[in-house]
Amino acid sequence: MDLTNEIQNKFHHLSQYLAAFSNSFLPKREDDSQSALLWSISNSALQSQKVERIFLELSYQDFFLRIYNGKDFKELDLLGLTKSGIDSWIRETISDFGLPASNFHYNLGFQLNTDFDTFVAIDNDDEKIILKLIEDRNIAQKILEELKKEFKTTSTVYVWPHHFDTGLLLYTNETRKKGYSLGYSKADNKVCDQPYYYAQAFSDKQIDYTNLEQLTTGQWVFGQWQGAIIPTDRPYDTKTIEEFYRAFIALIKPRF
Repeated sequence: MDLTNEIQNKFHHLSQYLAAFSNSFLPKREDDSQSALLWSISNSALQSQKVERIFLELSYQDFFLRIYNGKDFKELDLLGLTKSGIDSWIRETISDFGLPASNFHYNLGFQLNTDFDTFVAIDNDDEKIILKLIEDRNIAQKILEELKKEFKTTSTVYVWPHHFDTGLLLYTNETRKKGYSLGYSKADNKVCDQPYYYAQAFSDKQIDYTNLEQLTTGQWVFGQWQGAIIPTDRPYDTKTIEEFYRAFIALIKPRF
């Protein structure tokens, strides 16, 4: 799993360029979602939010960074590039598309706790892991978009640049003070040392987690973080992950 986490971290660092782009040009929102990213299933890529008709795309499939202006785009092969080389190309390209490059900044309000490490080459083992990372994101995106239709009040399905998780909030009341946080996350020191699907509840009152039934798939986690997870140490299909999310909601709902 070390190589998976290493590759995930490389993509995490590259995603910061996309977050920085939308954060530089969009108005600040209360939840800082102006810097959040979107996942494109059809393109197997992370995308920034649009500034006018312009957005950045990080392709997992072919490892290119693209900047779109409507249907027009310019692209950059990322293999072997340094941070400064990527930064220079972004500034030059957005300037060509009519945005002031001087406004582009990296003040996201957090710093990653790993070092930037570029891809020099991609071998067969790397390709297999990247395909698995794509499928994990696809599964989470598909299910969360479906669950979103069943709740009156929800968030957008975003990939958050700090924790690099695909996440959705489902609110159970209009005050948005209780509900469910569902998603997929990279490995971390708090919950799991490998990528995982997660389900967590939040409320303005204490939630009773005593005497919970065992999950058919997945496991409970209680500590600094409380909820349920499925580590991605083996392939899972969409049906299994959807059942995991739904089982969590059914078990937690009576305990709010």
